[in-house]
Amino acid sequence: MRKSKLQLPLIPTFLVCVLLLLNSCTKENNEQAEIDLIDPQLKKLVVKTGFSDTVTIKSKTWSIAYVKDGMSGEPLKDANGIPIQLDDIGTVQLAEKWLELEKTNNNKLNITLLENFTDEPRNFVIGIQSENDERQEMRFVQSRGEGYELIEKEIVEIEGSRKIYTSSEGCSTVTLVNNSDLEKKMETSVVFKGVKYSSEFSSDDYGAFDWIGKEDSLIFMDELMRDGYIVWADQVPYQKGIAFEDFMKPNGSKEELTLRPNSVVVVSGEMEYLERSAEFTFTIKNKTSGNRFKIKGIWSQKVPLTSHTLLNL
Repeated sequence: MRKSKLQLPLIPTFLVCVLLLLNSCTKENNEQAEIDLIDPQLKKLVVKTGFSDTVTIKSKTWSIAYVKDGMSGEPLKDANGIPIQLDDIGTVQLAEKWLELEKTNNNKLNITLLENFTDEPRNFVIGIQSENDERQEMRFVQSRGEGYELIEKEIVEIEGSRKIYTSSEGCSTVTLVNNSDLEKKMETSVVFKGVKYSSEFSSDDYGAFDWIGKEDSLIFMDELMRDGYIVWADQVPYQKGIAFEDFMKPNGSKEELTLRPNSVVVVSGEMEYLERSAEFTFTIKNKTSGNRFKIKGIWSQKVPLTSHTLLNL
């Protein structure tokens, strides 16, 4: 008698093909899921500096789906109040100007992040969406730098801004009385007590007056020349708006007038002033990171030059 062979169930050829195809797709999907659109090191950055950098997005087609606050999840908006998004080649900027994003034609993302001059860390998220609707995020936590320094100054006086004139501005009128029978010396320079130097900085640049510490607020600006002589060379406070300094110094020289016995003299004054304005460009460096940025603006100055004492006997 013949022994019968064990018969195994046959699997249809088309089913084998389907199983192989499903296995191939699953493997492909798993491999695709493992692909990072961005460098893993960029998924969370903790910095104390501003920077400009280029990021390669590993997708043929991608967009910036959103930029949002990392704490509240609220979308961050541009100057028109529209939530930040970017599908095509171009540039978007936050309304506050501290973040700018540019999508280039070579599949790159340029990120320009300005310094955070506040005491609160800046926390935000950039969402990148691929052609397969996959989304990955870059998260940033940015704190204020530990210190900043002015490393370069460019000061250019504005042509035609210089003006010299004589005025009684800041001057007062005083009456000197000598009731004695003897000559008497009396100070006359008191009429110039209200005369002031003035210095004013203005700038619309981001953080123009936020980088400097109180202890570093004095800056030496260009000396003032007149007829080949230096008539002013000093430091001025770098601050937004106008700052004043007294013309009369506590230990400065004083003018006196000798009054005759039993006499009265009315004393007033005039001052020769010089005004000028200049465009300035400061290059500032983050002491920790070395990141550099520029601040541009206008500096205006008024300098008392020569005092004139007027007597009305």
